[in-house]
Amino acid sequence: MLKFIPYYIYVLLLGVHTSMVVHAQHVDSLRQVDIAGEASVTAWRNRSPLRGSSAGRIHWEMKRLQTLPQILGNADPLRYVQSLPTVQTSTEYDAGLHVQGCDMGQNAFMMGGATVFNPSHLLGIFSAFNASHFETLDFTALAGAAQPNRLGGVVQMRPFAIKNGGVDSLAQHERKVEGAELNVGPMSSQGTIRVRPNGKLLFVASARQAYMNLLYGKWLDFDGSPLRYSFGDYNVTLSYRPSMRHRFDLNAYFGQDRASYTEGAHLMHVRLNWLNYAAEASWRVMNKSWQLTQRLVASGYQNDFRLRQAGQKMSLPSHIRQYGYQAEWNCNSWQIGGSYSLYQILPQSPQIESTYTQIEADRQEKGVAHEANVYAGWQYDWHDGQWVLKPEGRVTYYRDVDQKSWFSISPMLTLSWQATPQHRLGVQLSVANQYVQQTGFTSLGLPTEFWFSASRELKPQRAEGLSLLYDGQTPNNAWAFTANAYVKRLHHQKEYKDNVLDLINEAYSLNTSLLQGRGLNYGFGVQLTRQSGPVTGWVGYAFGRSLRKFPELRERSSYPANHERVHEFNLVATWQALKRVTFTCSAVFASGTPFTSANEFYLMNGYVVAQYGKHNGCHLPWYKRVDMAVNVDLKQKRQRHFRHGFNVSLFNTFGFNNPLFYRLRIRRDGNFRFAPVCFLKYPLPSFSYYIKY
Repeated sequence: MLKFIPYYIYVLLLGVHTSMVVHAQHVDSLRQVDIAGEASVTAWRNRSPLRGSSAGRIHWEMKRLQTLPQILGNADPLRYVQSLPTVQTSTEYDAGLHVQGCDMGQNAFMMGGATVFNPSHLLGIFSAFNASHFETLDFTALAGAAQPNRLGGVVQMRPFAIKNGGVDSLAQHERKVEGAELNVGPMSSQGTIRVRPNGKLLFVASARQAYMNLLYGKWLDFDGSPLRYSFGDYNVTLSYRPSMRHRFDLNAYFGQDRASYTEGAHLMHVRLNWLNYAAEASWRVMNKSWQLTQRLVASGYQNDFRLRQAGQKMSLPSHIRQYGYQAEWNCNSWQIGGSYSLYQILPQSPQIESTYTQIEADRQEKGVAHEANVYAGWQYDWHDGQWVLKPEGRVTYYRDVDQKSWFSISPMLTLSWQATPQHRLGVQLSVANQYVQQTGFTSLGLPTEFWFSASRELKPQRAEGLSLLYDGQTPNNAWAFTANAYVKRLHHQKEYKDNVLDLINEAYSLNTSLLQGRGLNYGFGVQLTRQSGPVTGWVGYAFGRSLRKFPELRERSSYPANHERVHEFNLVATWQALKRVTFTCSAVFASGTPFTSANEFYLMNGYVVAQYGKHNGCHLPWYKRVDMAVNVDLKQKRQRHFRHGFNVSLFNTFGFNNPLFYRLRIRRDGNFRFAPVCFLKYPLPSFSYYIKY
């Protein structure tokens, strides 16, 4: 019996011998497959949700996400993107996604063709994407010509759509309700329903609502003070395909978060509300050899930060709105398209009231910017696809809020070589530009971050990069190995140098609050994946440096960026112990992020003044966390389309006390010290019940 794949199976078909290739992903694990009644083989089923390529792209099927650890009843897609090589792990305080050493705002997060400007919620557990509403996730570490102008990576969530409309009938789809899911837990609940009344129409709706403080109020303790927090995510998708040539899609998303925090030692109360929305309407015309897609998109993010402390009040409103049109034509090996976007941007605009001092702030005005892009890509294969060359490029015209015009060319070249059927090598050269940028107190993707436009003083960001990639697998498809290395040179990098209290005590100006300089990112990552068998998952290691150099700082040498993790180990494992019982585990062990330590403190006129050392000259201790979960499926044999069960999980199973950052702590008795701040430092248990139809 043959054990390796691809299998070359010779079968008798109409008296003619034909060679066929059977791939592992099309057959069940370790089962006999009968072909034409003449031959049978044994094949391994690929149970891993990951699908990769040497071009640095990862394809993820959302239905397979259920095989990964569901922590707090949720297997979040962005959380597992963070476990991939060259993608940095975030903490309970860091809601960002850092790809190849880039900042959070240098990545693009897409719902179809619409941008989601803030894809994360607090705590680092949930993202804005309800996985059951989407069919696939595509991740690339480099933004291609057809994607938004970003220096980092791109995460694209693709909603469900009609695949074969105009042919199907109700007889072929007996169930009008094509699928439904419901998950109820003590921290949040979510549900999705997919309705297909006929072969031409598909409707999908999903909702998620969190009620964190209902049962977890004692755990949501931030440095001795309670944090009140809740959020909701809502999605709607409508796909209509009247014929084989035409398809109309409508996708919409809305999310809202509410958080409040009171600290008694500083007599400070903070309230933070923010919301996201994204929508697209697309029309797709398909032919045998070409496809034309047109989209209207609208996206927005709005933040309302308010602080009240001892006779002082401050609010920091900010928002960004995008309206645009996109068109793309695909024909054989060609991809040609264009886009136009109108941005309405209000950067962080402090509004301060104080009974002690009169603070003047440079109040920001809402600005309008325009961006137009034309791009093209071509793919050429030779030697029966053994070599693949893909040159692509984007030409951008940008008119900023000061009516200054910018022009740029962003080329990319990808070359890959299929050395053997199981091994492929690749190299990428790229130049990227970014005009709409993000910054804030942390640059970690928290909701206090805000967006701003490039201008005469704040020039567009630019990056030149080189990436080397390798992926391979064993002949039986049971194991896969990937490795990549990168170097990226950055220009006109921005870093916010003030903190929230500086806005109360000093005059504010956006231009003077930002540092501008250069950057250099380099590193490599390796990952070993087990794709079949009772135990699946992956283990990975990444090394990376993210260095920045700003002339305004007194240090002339480069220093690490706020999010840099030099070393990082990740483990994700799933064990199918019994037919209906699955044990899962995820673990991360990473070096600490840098911070600026205070060397001395002075007491002047009743105020504590700190003298700080070298910028980002110290590092937090290593970050450690292990999460575990078990899923029990209670599926009934007679009910083929109905499944239900429960999930038990333990977040931070071993109760590692991970410092998030250091700050000056003033006690009620007047003593003070520079001490670490921790959050979610105890194991967080959860029990949830799910229903799937």
